[in-house]
Amino acid sequence: YFQKVPAEAPQLELKANYGLVEPVPFEFPALNTHWTAETVAAFDLTKRPKEDTAKPKPDEEVKPLKEPDIKPQKDSGCQIS
Repeated sequence: YFQKVPAEAPQLELKANYGLVEPVPFEFPALNTHWTAETVAAFDLTKRPKEDTAKPKPDEEVKPLKEPDIKPQKDSGCQIS
């Protein structure tokens, strides 16, 4: 608490020599021989079969639920004093 603040900030060593890891350059993996232009062209989404189940169903009316009539019981064992 009672240390004086220096008028000029001291020069700090900016390069840390512990606790840091050298960055590893990212490289994409080599392509597999199975992925040819012919294979990629086979993934044409316009040629997929049409499904009737993909249509969204209309929203159904939500029926209200009747809440049970809960009456306080004296035999619950809970006491407020």
